[in-house]
Amino acid sequence: MSIVRLLAAVLSLAVCAWSARFYNGQAARAVIGQPSFSAAGTGVSISSMWIAHGRLYVTDAAQQTVAFDLSAISAPQAEPAGQGSGCAVCGFKPVAAAAHSSPLPANLATFGKTVVLADTPNHRVLIWRNTRAVARSGAPDVILGGSAANTGSLSSTTIEDPVSVAFDGHRLFVGDAALHRVLVWNSLPEADDQPADAVLGQPDFATADIPEAPNAETIGDPVALASDGTNLFVADSTYHRILMFSVADTSLKDDAVTNAASFRPGTLAAGTLVDIGGTKLADAAVSAPDDGIHALPAKLSGVEAIFDGVALPLLSVSPGEVRAQLPYKLGNATAGSIYIRTEHSNGTVSVSSAANVTIAAASPGLFAFGGGQEPRSGLVVHAGAKGQSGAPVTGENPAAPGQVVVLWAAGLGALHSGKSAARMGVPFAGQQAQTAVPVQAIVAGRHARVLSSVLPAGSIGVYEIRVLLPADLPVSLRTPLLVVQNGTVSNTVTFPVMP
Repeated sequence: MSIVRLLAAVLSLAVCAWSARFYNGQAARAVIGQPSFSAAGTGVSISSMWIAHGRLYVTDAAQQTVAFDLSAISAPQAEPAGQGSGCAVCGFKPVAAAAHSSPLPANLATFGKTVVLADTPNHRVLIWRNTRAVARSGAPDVILGGSAANTGSLSSTTIEDPVSVAFDGHRLFVGDAALHRVLVWNSLPEADDQPADAVLGQPDFATADIPEAPNAETIGDPVALASDGTNLFVADSTYHRILMFSVADTSLKDDAVTNAASFRPGTLAAGTLVDIGGTKLADAAVSAPDDGIHALPAKLSGVEAIFDGVALPLLSVSPGEVRAQLPYKLGNATAGSIYIRTEHSNGTVSVSSAANVTIAAASPGLFAFGGGQEPRSGLVVHAGAKGQSGAPVTGENPAAPGQVVVLWAAGLGALHSGKSAARMGVPFAGQQAQTAVPVQAIVAGRHARVLSSVLPAGSIGVYEIRVLLPADLPVSLRTPLLVVQNGTVSNTVTFPVMP
C-alpha cells in the first residue's frame, strides 16, 4: 500500500471513530470482573484505571495493579470463551499483575495540555483547556456543575456527586455516583455549564433511578473511568465490575429487541427467535435458506447480530430489521447485550449501539398473521392423524369444541435433556423435545389441556403446542387463546370456533 493510501485509510478510520457517538441509555458491550452482565458477586474493587499500549490497567484498593488485553475484550467470537456463563465478553482474566503502582486518582484526567478535575465536595468539574497558558489567578477555563447548574429538576447540566473523570483528547466523561450515571460531552466543553451530549446508566437526563439489579445498561457507582477514544470503561463499585461502552453509528432503542412471534419487547428466553429493529441495519432485504437441514449463517449480506460477544444465527436482514435466534446456553445470566455490525456494499462498516436484553426461563409468544391491531388472527391448524398437523383453521374450516388444535410459538425456552441437544441456528436433530417449563393454555377464559409443547424435528426456534379445546367452549369467529409459562403470559391470538 502506498503512503498516500495508508494515510487516507488511517484518516478514514479516525473520522469514523469521532463521527460515531454515544447514545442516551445505551448498553455496555462487555463486562470485566463478573461472569455475566447480571452477576453481582464479589469481583474487582477499583480505585483507578488507565489505558496504555493496548491494555487496560486497573488498580484496586490494596494498590494491586492488573492489566487486561483490550483486543481480547473488544473482538466478537464464534463461541463463548469458556467462562461458564455462555458469555464471550464477560469475566476475563488479567494478562499481567504488579504489586505496586502510582496511578492518577480517578477524579483527575490529563491529556496533552488539558487537565480535568472532579471537585467532588463542591459538586462540580473544573477544566483547564491549556495548562501552558493558565491565567495568573490559576482559575479554570470552564466550570461544569456547581450551584448554578444544580438547581431545579435533573438535566444535562446537573452534576451532584462527581467522583470520576476521563478525557481521551476528544470526549469528556464525568461519573456521578449520586445519580448513577456518566455524562458524555462529544468535545471538550468551551463554556460553563455546557450541556452534556449523552448519558450512560440512565435512559435520559431527567432520570436518576437506583438500579434494582445489574444489567448491561445500569451503573451503580462509577468510581473510575478510562477511554481509548472508541470504548469507555466504567468501574462500577456497586456491582464489582467494569463495563465497556462503545461509540456507535446508529442507535438501538430500549424496545428494539422483540419476540419474533408476539412482537413484544421485554424479557426473552433461551433460544428465542427475535426481531431487532433499527435504521440502516442492512443495504437490502435478504433471507437465509430455511430448509430444515442446513444451519443458519452467522453473517448475512454483511450483517452480524452480536449477543454477548457471539455472532447469532440470522434468518433475515433488512434496513429496518434483523431476525435472529438467541443462544440456548445462557448459564445463570438474567441479562445480556446485543448490537448490530454491518459491512456495507460501499466498503464502509457501521455499528449500532448495544441494547440490554433481559433473560428469563420462558417468554412465550404465539405466531399470528399480519401486523395489525392486537389480538391478531392466530396461526392455528387442525390436529392431523398420528400427531401430524392438518389443515389451517379458517372461517370456512373452523375448529370445534372438544377438538385438538396446533399452534406455533417462540420463546418457550430450554428443553428436557435428551440424546439430541438443541443448538441455536441448527435444525433440531431429534424427533421432538418437550419444553422444560410447562405450558398452560387459556381459551376464552377457560383452562384448556395442553397435550404437548415441543420443539419438533428440523425446527429452528419454532415450538409446537397441541391444545385440547374444552367441550363447553362457546362458539365465536374470534375465540381468544393465550398460553402461560412460569407466570409469563403470551400475546393473545384469535381463531374461529363453530359447532
